[in-house]
Amino acid sequence: MSRLRISGIVGIANRVRQTLSLPLAPEQREALAAHVERALADIDALLTRHNASAAHLPAPSRRAYDFLKGLDVRNLPTAPAPAPAAPGHRRESIRFPGLRTYLTQVLDDVALSLVQGRFVPEAFLKLIRNTANRLNHLVDREQIAPEHLKPEPRALLGWFRYFSEEPAFMRYVAAVRRAQRLLPSPLSAQPRWRLPFLVHYRPSTLLYRLQVLPHGTRMIFDTPMLTFDENTLRQLAQRMLGRNRNQREMMAAMMGPDYKGMLADLQAAVGAVELTRGMVHDLAESFERVNREYFEGTMARPALAWSRTITGRKFGHYDFVHDRICISRTLDRPEVPAFVVDHVMHHELLHKKHGFRFRGQRQHAHTAEFRQEERKFRQYREADEFLKRLSEGSR
Repeated sequence: MSRLRISGIVGIANRVRQTLSLPLAPEQREALAAHVERALADIDALLTRHNASAAHLPAPSRRAYDFLKGLDVRNLPTAPAPAPAAPGHRRESIRFPGLRTYLTQVLDDVALSLVQGRFVPEAFLKLIRNTANRLNHLVDREQIAPEHLKPEPRALLGWFRYFSEEPAFMRYVAAVRRAQRLLPSPLSAQPRWRLPFLVHYRPSTLLYRLQVLPHGTRMIFDTPMLTFDENTLRQLAQRMLGRNRNQREMMAAMMGPDYKGMLADLQAAVGAVELTRGMVHDLAESFERVNREYFEGTMARPALAWSRTITGRKFGHYDFVHDRICISRTLDRPEVPAFVVDHVMHHELLHKKHGFRFRGQRQHAHTAEFRQEERKFRQYREADEFLKRLSEGSR
């Protein structure tokens, strides 16, 4: 039989993991156990109705189901629940409904008015300032801390705060003008992309995103890309056409001080968030152990985070641009020894230490020097074999 898709399983597992990363009072533990049991009963009923088993679920849903099935919530230790930092707010629970759509409309209008020669900076700056002020008022009134916001609304809040200042907004406008002047020449030959190009610099998880509209083509670039100079924009245009896969110029721009400086400014506008504590393991503690034993305590701490989903074979990632280590939630379970988490942490910190090189047009990070130092981890073989077994079991 084909795959059976049951929506919501991954979301349930992630919310349970978040809850278990905090101290639980006895009544909270009982409520969580009942919630997990109800969720599993609903999933099992759907599987039975379709004459299916967990093996018929897509891999992410199957891993989430296995995680929920393996929990023994009622036997977890309890502790007095800490006083909440703000009334009723949970970690990464708050959205700003409609804010993304509103920003899209504003940036479409900015780009279109620039093309049509009717741009009035004061009017758009006022819109952005008023929105930032309303958001700030809501955050203050509801006592919303940065960690209460989901990632996208957190990034949007930072965007509005940052560009509510006139110098920052005029820098944004200059970047849109530059892109609208340079991009049409190489890209307009593509028949599927309509002119004008409505360029947005805004929070995005992709290098670029294109949306063909009746009145033009919306081009969404991640906010710090507004620091790109003319040469980098031309390289980006060739990449969008599929003519240039060379990452050197793009990576050089994204690793440069202008790009990283804007990343830092946008983060500072909303406040840094680092949720290192998992259900079983704490990434901050893992970093301290590895840094002390293998780097003599000299490694500057990168941003640390658990992955948002339970992965199957990729257990860690180091983001060179954002100086951020992400460890798979798959490792945050009682049967995973701490030294296995430390092994993955060690591997990712070696990426930070050694950087990357290029072989032709391709980025290469696992150099001979990297592999040699990786094997200095005390329980390298044991940890590596554990991860291989874990990977094979999740297929």
